[in-house]
Amino acid sequence: MKAIVNAKVVLPDRVCNDGMVLMEDGKILYAGDAFPVPGDCAQIDAQGRLVSPGFVDIHCHAGGEWWCWDDPEQMARVHLEGGTTSLDCTISPNIGDSGIMKAIADIRTAMAEKRPGNIMGIHLEGPYMNPNYGGFREYFHDIDEEEYKRYFKQAAGTIRLITVAPELANSEKLIKDCVAEGITVAIGHSEASPEQVFAAADAGATVCTHLMDATGTTRSPLYTGGTKDMSFDEAVMLRDDVMCEIINDSMGIHVRKLMTQYIKKAVGLDRIIAVTDACTGSLDDMDINMLDGALIGSKMRMFQAAKNFKYNTLLEPWEVSRVCSLNPARAVHLDREVGSLEPGKRANIIITDDDYNIFQVILDGETVVSK
Repeated sequence: MKAIVNAKVVLPDRVCNDGMVLMEDGKILYAGDAFPVPGDCAQIDAQGRLVSPGFVDIHCHAGGEWWCWDDPEQMARVHLEGGTTSLDCTISPNIGDSGIMKAIADIRTAMAEKRPGNIMGIHLEGPYMNPNYGGFREYFHDIDEEEYKRYFKQAAGTIRLITVAPELANSEKLIKDCVAEGITVAIGHSEASPEQVFAAADAGATVCTHLMDATGTTRSPLYTGGTKDMSFDEAVMLRDDVMCEIINDSMGIHVRKLMTQYIKKAVGLDRIIAVTDACTGSLDDMDINMLDGALIGSKMRMFQAAKNFKYNTLLEPWEVSRVCSLNPARAVHLDREVGSLEPGKRANIIITDDDYNIFQVILDGETVVSK
């Protein structure tokens, strides 16, 4: 048995300022208020720092210089060092059909061999998205049932998330087929009308890919002579059954800082999912990613997203943990295993200062990063 002591333990609804965590055989036994530790228990002294569940990132293309389709192990290791203990590798359509098939196979192998142990699944961001919105748009195309069923077969249950634009023909068929496979469907890169958004949600879509980013509206110019119409994003927020990804960079480039506060008020804490949408780029202080003058995702790791939710969105530590760990785990049906410090869940834990700078990362009860 191991104990993390002298800790500010972050629970789903509060922080225990004098707290502790017990773990054994890679699982959490207890998390909450401190009590005397058994004498034979190995101890980790948190030195008064935050002890939180490891971050869960369901939308992440790359880490440092490595794309997930080139080297999923090295990419995932970069994010593990940033506190992400559960990761979906996001495949973009720019690598083509054969590239997607190979990437799925390589990521499956890394998962099976636990290299490095934090890859939990695959996210296909496209290719079934609106070519008017987002990076790599020249590779977006209409829905092809034969193609996506080949991806399903190649993945053998490892695809956890797929993004589709609801305005595309046969989108409802794709959504229902995904749900039947146990795959979470996100809608995004889209100018769908409210009616199309609602139809997608009725068919089973439960996530919006990066709300307020790479989206639009079909009604332009405004048909009523100047009054504001409902956009894709507002239609998403109106649906209580759709969770909303946010790329919360420090500069408010993807989503304006005040807009993140508005989203929290409009949809509620339980529907917000922090994602990095990380692409390749040097791990410097600038957490956005520019390529040939265009915005291409971010260079964030989840500890930076957590920091930005603290300062941009004014969240408390337990709220930061909710959007950076528990909510994304819920979105892809991993919340019985990870996402919160609760008995029976995997002992995936981070120790940070109050600004989410990483001091320790614990994966399945073993320290894998120590600074």
